[in-house]
Amino acid sequence: MKKFVVILVILLLWHIPSSFEKMSNYSRLAIVMKNEELPPPLPLNLTLEECIAKRKSVREFSNEEISMKELATILWAAYGYTDKDRTIHLLANAIEIYVLTNEAVYKYDALNHSLIFYKEGDYRKVSQYEAPIQLGLVWNKSKCPDEYLASAEIGEIGQNIYFAAVALNLGTVTTVGFSLKAIGLPPNEEPKIIMPLGYPEYPYNFEYKHWKFSNLPSIKQSSYSLQEAIEERRETKEFKGNITKQQLSQILWAAYGFSYYVDKVITEKNKIRRHRTVPSAHAYYPIKIYAITKEGIYRYHAGVYRYYMWNFPVLHSIIRIRKGDYRDAISNASLAEISNAPLILISVLDLRMAKGMIGLRDDFSGEQFRWLWYYEAGASAHNVLLEATAWQLAANITMPKDSDTIRQILNLNENFVPLLIVAVGEEN
Repeated sequence: MKKFVVILVILLLWHIPSSFEKMSNYSRLAIVMKNEELPPPLPLNLTLEECIAKRKSVREFSNEEISMKELATILWAAYGYTDKDRTIHLLANAIEIYVLTNEAVYKYDALNHSLIFYKEGDYRKVSQYEAPIQLGLVWNKSKCPDEYLASAEIGEIGQNIYFAAVALNLGTVTTVGFSLKAIGLPPNEEPKIIMPLGYPEYPYNFEYKHWKFSNLPSIKQSSYSLQEAIEERRETKEFKGNITKQQLSQILWAAYGFSYYVDKVITEKNKIRRHRTVPSAHAYYPIKIYAITKEGIYRYHAGVYRYYMWNFPVLHSIIRIRKGDYRDAISNASLAEISNAPLILISVLDLRMAKGMIGLRDDFSGEQFRWLWYYEAGASAHNVLLEATAWQLAANITMPKDSDTIRQILNLNENFVPLLIVAVGEEN
């Protein structure tokens, strides 16, 4: 019997090499990398601000295959581990990433930085856009029952996928992921987002064209690369110090501003000339950003209504709506420790703007769509954490506990929903 087993194994191994060589990078994983580590991430040397400014939704991809090193880098940036922490701020710790290739479906094992074989077959058509790889971002309800926290966490993951893609000259776009059910998910997992990944059919081509009107300093390049910002992300619950006007400008821009570049790649599927620092469902951008300092409450204005379609001037400005220090009141309605933060940002959903705009009337203001805007708020908050790190500051994300009080402080009615709060300052 033992001789028979040995002979059978030899015969099997004898036939593997010829067929193995014909397989793609991804299908070989099904045989040799089920539980083995992916290659180490490639360096992401593009500056953080360049990544933020060049973030765009790519919907047209070439047929060029992504290397395993590039895929490993994207996955690490999305939800991997650094020497001291995860690559994002964990709000739910409840996301699964599925990798769909032309041969099979895999699941990303962040702890071991590996791909686990999940299912054989090409399921990439679950996405509305053709690309060599489709990434499925799925909410594991068993790990966290809060859909809003999970959606905000997916927003953070999505931003790192965008930024790492830009740094590697790849492209991606955020799309709703309900069709991911076709791969056969466990009952405790709910698909949220699909992000196609590949080389853009039309390479990036930006022209520097800065803003015309602003009462904030112009955006500067920090010394931080994307990789450094991810690996060295500073978080704290104990704040001190002040915030300069330059730091305020950088952080507000990262949170919800417009690129200082004009996109020269205009196609049928890419008609936007100036991109925002975060994506938004149907490009509604219904979130308003409020900045609270010891001097007062300010509302951030990034641009003119839907101006980005025609490249009208950017505003990048703040308007003070209340004088006085309201940080204690905000902290009492959220997290007590943030009362000493020199800057508190609040993302607020304007339900009226979630109902559609000229020529686009899909109503996303209902509760069933609220998770979309938590995704957007999470993306914005993640940008703030990275930009704060690049400017020697620390930050933290929290949820409102008393939305009525926050609305009252901001002079808002029930048409506005506070989503996330981000405190920024020096570490105490």
